[in-house]
Order: sequence, then C-alpha cells, then structure tokens
Amino acid sequence: MSELHKILIIDDQLDICEQISGLLSDKGFNTQYKLSAEEGIKTFDKIKHSLVILDIWLNNSKFDGFQTLEKIRKINKNIPIIMISGHGNIETAVNSIKKGAYDFIEKPFDSEILIFKVKKALENFDLKAKITDFYKNKNYNFISKSSLSKNVINKLKKITKTESSVFLDGKKGSGREFLAKKIHSESNRFNKNFKTLDFSQYSETEIEENLFGKEINRITASPGLFEEVEGGTLFLKNIDSMFPKIQGKLLRVFEEKKYKRIGGSVSKNIDFRLICSSNSSFFNIKKNKLLRNDLLKSFNFFEIYVPSLKEREDDREDLIYEFVKEVVEEKKIKEKNVEPDIFSFFANLDFIDNTLQLKNFIKWGLSSLYDANEKILSKDNLVKLLSDFLGNDILLDDDQILNRGIKEARESFEIKYLKYNLEKFKKNVSKMSKEIGMERTALHRKLKSLNIQLD
Repeated sequence: MSELHKILIIDDQLDICEQISGLLSDKGFNTQYKLSAEEGIKTFDKIKHSLVILDIWLNNSKFDGFQTLEKIRKINKNIPIIMISGHGNIETAVNSIKKGAYDFIEKPFDSEILIFKVKKALENFDLKAKITDFYKNKNYNFISKSSLSKNVINKLKKITKTESSVFLDGKKGSGREFLAKKIHSESNRFNKNFKTLDFSQYSETEIEENLFGKEINRITASPGLFEEVEGGTLFLKNIDSMFPKIQGKLLRVFEEKKYKRIGGSVSKNIDFRLICSSNSSFFNIKKNKLLRNDLLKSFNFFEIYVPSLKEREDDREDLIYEFVKEVVEEKKIKEKNVEPDIFSFFANLDFIDNTLQLKNFIKWGLSSLYDANEKILSKDNLVKLLSDFLGNDILLDDDQILNRGIKEARESFEIKYLKYNLEKFKKNVSKMSKEIGMERTALHRKLKSLNIQLD
C-alpha cells in the first residue's frame, strides 16, 4: 500500500518536516514536504497525493493551517488531511474535524500513533477510491424495449446530470432502488457515497438517529446519514411511512440547508441529492395528505413512474438474460455450460410478475444448481432441483409447471418459497421482506392468506 501513495507534509519548521518525512520513509511511504502554505497548495495542485499532513500554525505563510485546509479541499475534497499542532487541545482537535480534516495529532507526537493514523487515513482513501471505481464500472443497464421503459430512460436523460430531487413512483419490486443507483452512478456525484434509509423498517427514534447522528460529548459521536452521504446521494424509501415529527425536522433541514447531531450544538451544512420512493403513489400521498404539503414543496420532486414487470412484458426476455448473466459472471460459470432452454423456462414462469422477485428466483435457482455441483445449467436440471425443493406439491416436469393454472402454480410455489425464506432468515420478517422484494405488511398478509404460521 505504502509505495502507491504520495504524502505531502506542510509545516513551517524544517526539523518537523524532516522528522515526519524520515519516519514515514523508513516505513516505505513516498513523501515530500513544503515549508509554506503557498508552496504546499501549489505542489498539491500539480501532483496527485493520497494524504496531506498539515500544521495549523504556519507563521511564515499568507494562510494559516485552517485556510490552507479549505483551499486543499477545494482542489480535491476526497483527500484525507491530518492536522498537527504544538498548541493542541480538545477544542483545536474538534475544530479541525469540523472544518473537514480527517484527524488531528498534537506535537510532540508519538511515532507509533502517527504511523497508525497515516495507515488508517490511507485505508479510508483507498476505500473511497474503490467506491468511485465501483460506480464507474458498475453496469446499471435499464432494459427498455417496452414503451413505458423507454419513457423512463427519456426522463432519466433529462435529470441525471442535474441536482433535481427525484420521486420514483411504482410498485414494490419494480426496480426503483436499482434506478436510484443508476441515477447516482451517472450523476456528477458518482464518486461520493450512496446511502439508503427505509422509513418502514425503523422506529421514530431510530430514524432520527440514523439521519442526524448522535453526539454524547464533543469527542464521542456517531455520524448520521446526512454526514455520511456528504456530496453524494440519499435514497429515502417508503416516505409515506414517515412519522410526523420526522417530517417537521426534515422540513427545517431542507429550509435551512443545515442540521445538528442529536445532542450537538454545531450546525453542519447538508450537501446531497435526494431520491425518494413510496408504497403509495405520489398522487395518493398528496390526495390523502400522507406527507406535509410544505415538506413536499421543499423536496420539489421530479417524478418518474417505474413500471412493474407485468407492465413491461416486452422487457421480460432481456431482463432474464441480464439476471442469468449476473449469476454466471458472479459464479464464474463458463457460457458453454448454460443451456439456451433455461431462458425459455424462466420466460414461461409468468406467475412471477415482480422484477425483484424474478431476479431473486433466477439467482436462487442458478446458484443452487451451481452449489450442487451441476456442471450444466439446463431446464431439466433446474426442474429436478425445483421438484426436490417443492416435494409433492408440484411434480415439476414441463407440462405441470408451465401448463398449470397460474393461481395454483403461484400458490404452491409461494408456500414452499416463503417457508424456505422464513427458515433462512429465522422468522425475521423485516429482513426477509427486504430480501425477497415484498413490503413487510404485504408479506404479513400473504403469510396469513396462505396459513403460514410464524409461531
């Protein structure tokens, strides 16, 4: 790791620069140092660095350490900066972090602590770089043969590069989170964090702590999503489940563009793009006043309707190909070992009309075949696997799975499928609902209708 990173040291004392440089060089780090803010900023602007170690008190410079910190972050906000000072105290350390520094070290410093903090800062830098590469290389290909899907793509082209807040309308499992990630990956914020919060999964207190973070004292604090998502994209799911108290707090945040941690006294600016989804349509949210009107106005949504799988039948074949391809690439399966008839088998399972459920079913089926050491992914092998899984409920030969009534086929499969996942997730309905793409209350209703007991 050390050889790949350049570390810039900015301090007005030559002996300090030489001490830090020598210490880090002995550990294999590539370092250079500058004795003034001006020279440091100039060097940073010309040469790529992975870390800056910056003195707060620069007596021979036009700028002090905090001003230099600000200028460096304007050039590259992702670079971790460790502040150092011979006049350190808790207030100085806290102030450094508030202004965007990664960490703070007091002079005279312990060599082991310095090395430890440098390594942690570079690990953080590498992690952020991996996130950037992930979103650059991740293929968020939205299949769009159907007219409704083409309409989605046309709308995405209009708003992806803008800062508009987006409301993704549509049914559970239609692919709204996938689209939210696609918007993020193609936006100017692609190299920052993408964070998600589902309002239907947490209590009011948990949601508030998740969003705002919590501060017990000036040193002990846990950042919230507002802080973690800085510069990136925040995806809020099921906003129709938002508690009234949270609505009021969010309204204030969006009006003032600032927030405070719970228990904190310092205001922090917000900087993220907002994308939301809901189990209720945007029309019903407004009509039934599920959210405050002033909050909706502050969000100022650009609406995109995401069609369900049932509404985009023309896309089904390509979606199946995409989902099969994902498993094949993940498991490193040779393409010659995938029989063409498996695609037609999946295409005929029209009782699955939820995009996420179709994806999960394909992933489960093919992964199970692979894990069972089946060399060939074929329809016959998958039918045998499903027959073993379902037992006597359905003997899955060609005619019986593909030519049964949809209701009967769906119900028989759902009973086994839901029982299997209940066991897998140890009857944790919240985790299970998220995994299989069914809203929690809808899952409870489904379990009840199929007489599946949780006790």
